[in-house]
Amino acid sequence: CCCCCCCSASIQRNLQLLFDILLYIQQDTEKKKYYFLVANAKFMLDEEEHFQEQLFERLRLFGERNMEQDFWLVIEPKFLDKFPNITKRLKRPAVALVSTNGPWITFMKLRLDRVLQESYEADSLEEALACTPVSLKFEKPEKWVAPYPKYESEWWTPFLPPGSQTSKV
Repeated sequence: CCCCCCCSASIQRNLQLLFDILLYIQQDTEKKKYYFLVANAKFMLDEEEHFQEQLFERLRLFGERNMEQDFWLVIEPKFLDKFPNITKRLKRPAVALVSTNGPWITFMKLRLDRVLQESYEADSLEEALACTPVSLKFEKPEKWVAPYPKYESEWWTPFLPPGSQTSKV
């Protein structure tokens, strides 16, 4: 080549391509951070008055804005094994609200009572949401005195990770 401009442009294109490939590899192999709240399943799914409403409202908002859901309920999450200080304070079975949105989890912590908050990293969504499948059936109280109707059984199903199965506890 007799012109340095051609070689320089070719080298620049090749370097940009190499940079793009390295960036893609880095993004593909980086662990993603997940934030969670966790509590006893009976409390979180059967007793906490506002929880169901807040989750359905967020799901509606995501649908209206064509946003991908970034939060899930994980029954008996496997990641809890990494948090012995949390598990020793927790009645079982446990349920975690998991999200990639840290500020929203902090907001939910402020709205809910008696939940524990933490974060962790995982290589994939499947790893992040891995659980020990159990179904949760709660006894209906003999006399319900609240001014609102009692939660329906398994209202939480739309928030379970894809492919989650449940069985009776």
